[in-house]
Formats: sequence, C-alpha cells, structure tokens
Amino acid sequence: MATGRMSDIPYMTAAGVDLIFNKAAKMPMDKVYPLISNEKSQPKVIGNYHTIGDLGVAAEKPEGSDITYHKIKENYKTTITSKRYSIGAEATIEQLEADLYGVVDQQFGTPLLKRLFQLKEKKVHDIYNDGFATTGADGVYMFSASHPLQDSALLNDNLLSGALTPDNFIAGKQHFYAIKDQAGELFDTVPTHLLISVYKQWLALQIMQSELVAFELSNTKNVTENVLPVKIIASKYVDYTASTGVAPWFLIDKSLENAGVILQTKSGVRLQHWWEEGPDIYKGKITEWYGVGAVSPGYGVAASPGS
Repeated sequence: MATGRMSDIPYMTAAGVDLIFNKAAKMPMDKVYPLISNEKSQPKVIGNYHTIGDLGVAAEKPEGSDITYHKIKENYKTTITSKRYSIGAEATIEQLEADLYGVVDQQFGTPLLKRLFQLKEKKVHDIYNDGFATTGADGVYMFSASHPLQDSALLNDNLLSGALTPDNFIAGKQHFYAIKDQAGELFDTVPTHLLISVYKQWLALQIMQSELVAFELSNTKNVTENVLPVKIIASKYVDYTASTGVAPWFLIDKSLENAGVILQTKSGVRLQHWWEEGPDIYKGKITEWYGVGAVSPGYGVAASPGS
C-alpha cells in the first residue's frame, strides 16, 4: 500500500496553495473602494494627471474680424506614485504534516487577500477622510471654498458644512450647480452617490426615503430625492467619532472619470510561494502595486466634516 513521505509535503503544499489562493481570489468580497474611486491602469510607477483643460469663453465675431483661437491647456498637475504592498504567511513542516490543507486554507488563501484589500480600503478612504487638511495641486485643501481657476478670477467651492440633515443634504446637492470650469463657465456635474459612515446609514435613509420631511413636525412632503437622486454608499472606513457622533459625509459625481479620487494600478495581485528546506518552513506572499490620490482639484467630490 502506498504511503506518504515527508518529501511529498512541499509538492502537496504547492498544489494546495495555488488551489486555495485561486479559489479565494474568485470569491466575492465586500469592497467599497471600487465604488468611490476611478481605477486607472498605469504601467509606470509614477503617473501624472492634469485638471481637465478648458477653452476660453465664446464671444461675438464682428464682420470682417478674426476668430479667436484658444489653446488647450493642461492645468494643475497631480503626481501619483504607485507603491508595493505585500503580506506573507508561513507554516512549519510540523503544521503542514499534521493538517496540510487546513493550514493552507487558514493562512495562504482568503486571510491574505482580505488583509491586502483592507489596506487598500484604508488608503482610498484616507484621501476622503484627510481631505479637509490635505493640500491639493491647486494649493488649497482638497475640500475648500476657494479652489482657484486657471483662466478666471472666480473660485470653485466644494466644502460643505454641518451634519447630515435634510437642509444640509439639499444644500450639498445645490453646490454642484455652481461648479465652474477653468474658464469660469458653469461645468456639467451633478452628485450621483452619497458616501457616509455605516453609523449614519439609517439617518441617510430617513432623510432620503421618508414620505414627509424627516425630523419635522409638519406635513411637508419630502422631495429630497425628487431632484438629483443619489445612491448611498455606507462604509466602516469613513471616520466616525463615537463620543460626539460626528462623521464626515461626501457627495460624489461618479460620472467624471478624470476627477475625484484615482486608484492608479500598476499590477494586479500576484502570489509567490516557496519552500525553505533548512528550517523546513513553507512561505507564501501576495503583492500588489498601486497608488491613490485626488486629481482635478475642486471637481468630482463635495464634502462636509460633519459639524
């Protein structure tokens, strides 16, 4: 009767790691970052992004005069650098011999992927959470009432105020009506999604789905979502202060591909695994290259710190 040998373990483990990892990679996992960022493939480590260039304003052309030809400009360059993120696991030969595929499943599959994705969630959400104090390419905070324009003395304002209430929610939507392009002309943008803390999702539903205006002792019909309806994205990675109940909230225009938060992907998730014969330890690691940043300052997102 054939029996297993110690020397068979490396080969069995290698096959097990590939099987478990590939199975885990195909499993659906709850991910928020794809919903709140625009992914861009960039084979180079450093990617450069410019605010969408705009022409000057149109003007009357008197008879016999020349037409004014405007140059297309590249405004406010943002640089995003992709970095290598990795996590590994190891198992001794004693662990593998005692419970080969149990150990492989517990260490080299879903747990490794989840840890890598958790880090990516934090990186993407940090752009939002820290946007009230992080300076962008135009020299002001990501969320600011004074985003300068290249060809106009006017300013863009994407800084909202106050907690999430019916009035503040409507005011946040209206902010998008006043966004201008780099020439100072009105820019076509509307909010499509509301990003909030998971602790505020019931509040958002009350505001958006009540038949009457939420939190009012009146018979006023709730028309909050009759104009510019948005979808809710509730995330546990959005900042929340338990002692005060304060949490920021963000209105996002996901129809703009070159604005807001960019997830720059250099390469996908890669698996490497090997056997170290000296200490008789099996090791595996997964690696991913990406970078995140906010481009096109003043466009794509409007936000309130929640107070």
